[in-house]
Amino acid sequence: MIMKTLMMDEADFLDFQLFGIASNFSDPAQFVFHLNRVYETQFSRCQDLDVKIEGEVSYYPTFEWEDCQSGILYYIIKNAAYSLNSSENERTLSGLFDVAPPIIPQFKQYNYLLKVMDLDDVQLPMQEGAYIQKIVPLEIDHIKTINRLIF
Repeated sequence: MIMKTLMMDEADFLDFQLFGIASNFSDPAQFVFHLNRVYETQFSRCQDLDVKIEGEVSYYPTFEWEDCQSGILYYIIKNAAYSLNSSENERTLSGLFDVAPPIIPQFKQYNYLLKVMDLDDVQLPMQEGAYIQKIVPLEIDHIKTINRLIF
C-alpha cells in the first residue's frame, strides 16, 4: 500500500482575530463574571485548552460565547495556566498548582486572550474600563506559537 502525506500550511487554519486583554482580575471566573454582568455577554466555561509544552500538559481555562445577533463566536483564554507536574510525587497536591508558561509567551503582559472567530472588522463586545486596562489587537502572523490556538 502506498502511503501519502498531506502537507497543510498552518495559515490555512488562521481564520480568527486575536486580541490581548490586560486585566486586574487574575481569576478567570471572576473576570468572565464581570464581563457578563457589565457588557451583557454570555460567556460560559467550556473545555480547557490542553497544550503540551516541553513535555508537560498545561491546562488553559477557556470560555466561549456565540453572539446570536451577529453569529460571531468569541473565546476568552487565560494566557497563564496550571500544569500537572508528573515528575513530582503523585500523592501531594503541590504539582497541581505549578504555574505553566504562557500560551503565547510573546505577549505575557496580557493575562487574557480574546479569540474572535471572524475575519471582518468586528465591534468588540467589551471596552477598556475599570477592570480592563488594555485591549490590543495582536498580529497573528508574527506569533511563533499561534498553532496552540488552533482548535
